[in-house]
Amino acid sequence: MSQLKWTMQGPVADFKIFLKELNQKVRILKREKELKVEIGRDPQYGKFIKIDGVLIAIDCWNPCADIIFVSHAHMDHLPNIPANTFKSGFNEKLLPKFIISKITKEIGEQRTYNKLTIPECLWLLGKERILPQKVEYNGIELTILENGHTYGSLSLLIEGSQKILYTSDYIIQDRVLPYKRGIIHGLKPIPCDILITECTFGSPQYQFPCFDQLLEELQKNIEVQLEKNNPSILLGYSFGKSQLLLNMLEDTNRIILEKSIARNTKILQENGISFPEWEPYGKYNIKHFLTNRDYILLIPPHLMFQSPYKGLIAEKVNVVMCSGNVFNSSFRKEFPVNNYLPLSDHCDFRDLIEFVKEFNVKIVYLEHGNIEIFSYFLYNDLKKHNINWL
Repeated sequence: MSQLKWTMQGPVADFKIFLKELNQKVRILKREKELKVEIGRDPQYGKFIKIDGVLIAIDCWNPCADIIFVSHAHMDHLPNIPANTFKSGFNEKLLPKFIISKITKEIGEQRTYNKLTIPECLWLLGKERILPQKVEYNGIELTILENGHTYGSLSLLIEGSQKILYTSDYIIQDRVLPYKRGIIHGLKPIPCDILITECTFGSPQYQFPCFDQLLEELQKNIEVQLEKNNPSILLGYSFGKSQLLLNMLEDTNRIILEKSIARNTKILQENGISFPEWEPYGKYNIKHFLTNRDYILLIPPHLMFQSPYKGLIAEKVNVVMCSGNVFNSSFRKEFPVNNYLPLSDHCDFRDLIEFVKEFNVKIVYLEHGNIEIFSYFLYNDLKKHNINWL
């Protein structure tokens, strides 16, 4: 698969002028006290949104917060809650309330060895799978929305003196899974005053094929290799990407899951998510896989360099890296495999631009990824916006 080429449009001086203008806008924006909104990073705890006196911590522990919002169960978004926080006899009035989905809570407990175990009395929103859900808290209205990033992932709409949408990581295109396994719904634009959006792939080099095309390409690749007696090893993160890949595979395939992927998949099944039949890798030894070459094995990317998986890869197997980063040459050097599939659980550059265009929004905050580059294109495309970096 050829890598897309991209160079900055216009002279470098244009970008420097843009940064200077942006910094001036940010300083002006911070002086607008009438907004009654503060968005930023606490130096000790992390990201927060403060509106009308209510402090909401974002994907981080903050004992001073009124609410802690946990968007999804990837490790860099799970709050690090100090030990003994919820010890016997704790005063619930002195601790933050949590907005977290049931799936994120259970996957998070498993991935943090029960450090994310939250008492029922502190669980403000997210117990049900039906979305959207809303609640009123101290004069502001909070609504959680499905965003398609992973199973159980959420975006947060905050309505008070200002209307704020915090997207977290997300996709906007709905994904119809094969074999009647359901639909993964992307985040839909909502009119608001302030938009806080990620831009992980906010550079023009990141433009992904549609999901149906990727589905067809993956299934065809596996089918051709199995006809040649070559098994396939698919590389995807243990939570999120691996379960999406699993649901893209045909029911007739013999599917094997690495242990961390298997643990997360089992929790999702217990929450009513459908998957094709699969087996844990530990059911067999490596000799079995060297002899029986009819399998599809899902493992996290870093394990391709560790035993026993590197022993399988040393044989003639079809290894497929599934990531939005495959357009990055340094990423390919880090993971040298047979095939690269640009399957991502984030928006690509086009979707990010399109999503922001759908809003009649005054202020845009950007976080994660190619912030400076995406700011440049967004500023030139939609100059009416104030753009800030979170």
